[in-house]
Amino acid sequence: MKRKQHYFLIYFLLLLFIFLPVVVLSETAPPASPQNKTWKGSISNQKEEFIQVVETQEQWSELWMRAFAKPAPDVDFGKYAVACVFLGHSADWLYAIIFGQPFMRDNQLVIPFGLAEIILELSGPFKASGQYSMKVFEKKKNVKMIMEEDPQSHKGRK
Repeated sequence: MKRKQHYFLIYFLLLLFIFLPVVVLSETAPPASPQNKTWKGSISNQKEEFIQVVETQEQWSELWMRAFAKPAPDVDFGKYAVACVFLGHSADWLYAIIFGQPFMRDNQLVIPFGLAEIILELSGPFKASGQYSMKVFEKKKNVKMIMEEDPQSHKGRK
């Protein structure tokens, strides 16, 4: 009888050690921060290049309808803005769009971004389809937000 109790105890402790970290981590993990929110893709209806900080719900909603023909996700534009890079349908290649760390310059918050060529082997000519990347950034009171392409970014782009 004692042998069965030992097996039960060992089985119980094993289960406890397996599931306890999951329970503890799920309860202590911080909620997802809006600042970490990004949207990326290689297909959109945004035909023209669009590189801009979107700071209002109206601009955000218009952009999503134009680019994706659907309602925009929620963003608290009282606290946040969204840096948007759409390469349009005339882009010469597929790029990784990377946002850098924002920095202050002349009372403006500069959001740097860069493009890195993605190496692909294609079976036919490349056709751009509206590649994009968007990232949420925290606003600073009375500070204009601008975007700036990193000078080390891909040189072959128009």
